[in-house]
Amino acid sequence: TIPRVAPMFWTFRIMVAAGFLILFIFAATFYYVAKRTIAEKRWLLKLALYSIPLPWIAAEMGWIVAEYGRQPWTISGILPTSLSTSNLDPSSVYFSLAGFVGFYTLLLVAEMYLMFKYARLGPQSLHTGQYGKA
Repeated sequence: TIPRVAPMFWTFRIMVAAGFLILFIFAATFYYVAKRTIAEKRWLLKLALYSIPLPWIAAEMGWIVAEYGRQPWTISGILPTSLSTSNLDPSSVYFSLAGFVGFYTLLLVAEMYLMFKYARLGPQSLHTGQYGKA
């Protein structure tokens, strides 16, 4: 069967829009940094902060386009998805998934700890001599 058009249509457009928005934010930020006026552009700084999830959204939309668009084939014209299922029992799959989720959760906790630690210390903790004392 042919995949439905609407999910492919919208996920592709969301992916492209997110990519162009990321590109716009990068270009605007680069421009104002080069002019040394980025600190005055609070709207851009807020937009950059709120756009942090955009790369993940674009990547996930791209994944949906790739996976949903190739159905019902695993390998186009050669291997249908009905023949490419795993012989593993569900408990093995759940255990493996739980392991990955646990591992990446630990990485997330470590990353958040380090980000908050160094954000609290401020840029003068880099000891580059470019930042004044707090």
